[in-house]
Amino acid sequence: MKNDWKAEAGELAAGAVCPMPCCGEINFAYHSLDRAVDGSDFWEFTCSRCGLEFITLDEDLLFHSVRREWLRAGNHSA
Repeated sequence: MKNDWKAEAGELAAGAVCPMPCCGEINFAYHSLDRAVDGSDFWEFTCSRCGLEFITLDEDLLFHSVRREWLRAGNHSA
């Protein structure tokens, strides 16, 4: 059995709120550690709720540079 979690260990996550009025879904984008060094200042998201594709600048993110596995460890559904 392949250990997919090892492939994800080098990925970081960023989060942003969908700008569509009446949506407000929190969305995640994932990137490699190389992107953190790259210094790119914009992020591309596709809303998981309404499907809107949008771009967010670093200063508008809810968070960034969070390890992907940390998000999964605390992800719960009601």
